[in-house]
Amino acid sequence: MPHPPWDLAGPDSLYAAKTLFGEAIDHLAPFQSLETTLQGRACSVLRLCDRNFRIAYTGRLDHMVAALDKDLWVKQFDWLGSVSLPVNLFSSLTKHAKVRPPHRLTTLPNHCAVPAQLNNIPVLIWRHPVHNQPTLDLHVANTDLETLTSLCERLTPDN
Repeated sequence: MPHPPWDLAGPDSLYAAKTLFGEAIDHLAPFQSLETTLQGRACSVLRLCDRNFRIAYTGRLDHMVAALDKDLWVKQFDWLGSVSLPVNLFSSLTKHAKVRPPHRLTTLPNHCAVPAQLNNIPVLIWRHPVHNQPTLDLHVANTDLETLTSLCERLTPDN
């Protein structure tokens, strides 16, 4: 993702998410996502837990959330980075990444995410379309970004 994702959380964050992205947000389970548009721009929304969302959006989400005047916060963390990979690297990625039950990586469907470790680096792997292309977004602390990028460059495409 060229722009850092937004995180939306707080007691009123579900209300805000439904207001901004529609009622379908309320039907997502943790680690499920949906694609939508917001002010004419593509937007991906991942539900991390009951009242916590990660949003891939290039606009100023903070201004829209502030206008709602609710008990919540929205931030782009300066410590959070990401690596985007084409889905043809998925099989190779599953050979190197480890997840803990009940999560599974080998059957990760589109519009879902899973917390994992890749060579002992904590990472969130999110499978969803970006610009209408199936993509794997790996969210990681910036301190591990260079190492993760190097590991991902050694992955080989599925045959």
